[in-house]
Amino acid sequence: MNKLSLAIQKFEQAIQIIFGRGFPPRSLCALDCNGFLNEPKAGNRSSSLKEIFDNGFLWAVPTKRRSIAERLKRRFGIMKYVWKPPIAKTNLLSCVNCGYHYEAGRLCGHCYEKVKLETKEMQDAIQKELGLNPVEQNVIVLYDGEKDSKTDKFWKNQRIVEMPKKRPSWFHHNLLEPTSQESSNKKDVKPTNLV
Repeated sequence: MNKLSLAIQKFEQAIQIIFGRGFPPRSLCALDCNGFLNEPKAGNRSSSLKEIFDNGFLWAVPTKRRSIAERLKRRFGIMKYVWKPPIAKTNLLSCVNCGYHYEAGRLCGHCYEKVKLETKEMQDAIQKELGLNPVEQNVIVLYDGEKDSKTDKFWKNQRIVEMPKKRPSWFHHNLLEPTSQESSNKKDVKPTNLV
């Protein structure tokens, strides 16, 4: 009889634990249950984001760095099982200006380096002549002999920086122009191709 009543008591305790009405017996507890009961519930206390990030932990964060071997396996596969060899590119074009190869849909890297160097020289010349003051007007960059093409009256109220060399053949005049059309003040603009 004693064994049967003990079994029923343990069964009742297990049901209460499952449905959240009781705690396991003190012999099975790893923590002090009395201290846990006295703590305020999570819904009652307000916590800031700082507390959450300081005391909490982040989900889905890698715990270790992938080794180089693992990265290579992901990229190329494993020779015995799944091998993904590197595929040769078929969309390469030859640049008309310099002859270097570049991928279709991208700029030629060699030509772009020349443009970057020329732009850097222009920026240095602007900074040397005008300083780092805020610019309210457009700055016009002129190469040797370009100022003579128009009268002094045209250049009167414009900020001009002169480069002490000839303009490169690939660097056209219109690359530095903000726009080729005059701004319009009309407010009755209608879409074209309407019937």
